[in-house]
Amino acid sequence: MNKILLIGCGHMGSALLNAWHNQTSNYFSVVDPNKHMILRRAYKRRVSIFQSIDKIQNTQQFNIIIFAIKPQIATKVMRKFIGLKYNKKVLFVSVVAGKKISFFNNFLPHNNQFVRVMPNMPSVVEEGVSCLVTNKKTSKQNINILTDLFGKIGKIYWLSAEKELDKVTAISGSGPGYYFLFIDLFEKAAVELGFTKKIAKELVYQTAFGSIKLLMKNSKSAEKLTNDIAIKGGTTEAAIRFFKKNNQLKNMISKAVKVAHKRAIELSKK
Repeated sequence: MNKILLIGCGHMGSALLNAWHNQTSNYFSVVDPNKHMILRRAYKRRVSIFQSIDKIQNTQQFNIIIFAIKPQIATKVMRKFIGLKYNKKVLFVSVVAGKKISFFNNFLPHNNQFVRVMPNMPSVVEEGVSCLVTNKKTSKQNINILTDLFGKIGKIYWLSAEKELDKVTAISGSGPGYYFLFIDLFEKAAVELGFTKKIAKELVYQTAFGSIKLLMKNSKSAEKLTNDIAIKGGTTEAAIRFFKKNNQLKNMISKAVKVAHKRAIELSKK
């Protein structure tokens, strides 16, 4: 049983709290100046809610402290943690986009145990991808604890170097946005063909869901399945041939991912 302090309860913080509260016997303390009243009404057991960190009398009780705040306010929030007393074995965790471990070290005790995590939006429905990287001080026990915790919101992958998280940001971090864009445009194309918005949405969503499920349960690659369905002279082949014309779609996706990666690197330097 862990005592977890969660700093910030926005989209990702709420996803973590909800999943872990439902699936574990851990105790939680949550600090959120904007949602503290809402959270008090939502959670009646094993969760204590605070408006600010200075309302917590004993910060040494926690063995895990998680920062789930917006990067824009990270410096302001972290200044409040300078000089606080902590459990000697406490594990600090960040799900803050773009902020390196070295940033947090400016405000926390030396020789701390620290893990940085990059989850993505589907974590809200416990189907996410979380990539994690640790500093050299983190114990095997704490690594196992986080493996279990983040495994409850989806798949997890431990990385060997922090710089890999910038690549993760461009793929699994931003990736849901790419899929949502394609689905949105596909849905609008269906409406242009004459379907109602309701039918277009149902057709496109179920097609997307079924296709991913088929892909994940099949030994064939996405490329092979594409070729299987694109029968020569058929309708799918006509559309696929258009998509592949002059490698335009391939080049566009490659360039978009590289733009996201470049931006991730820029943000990590701020």
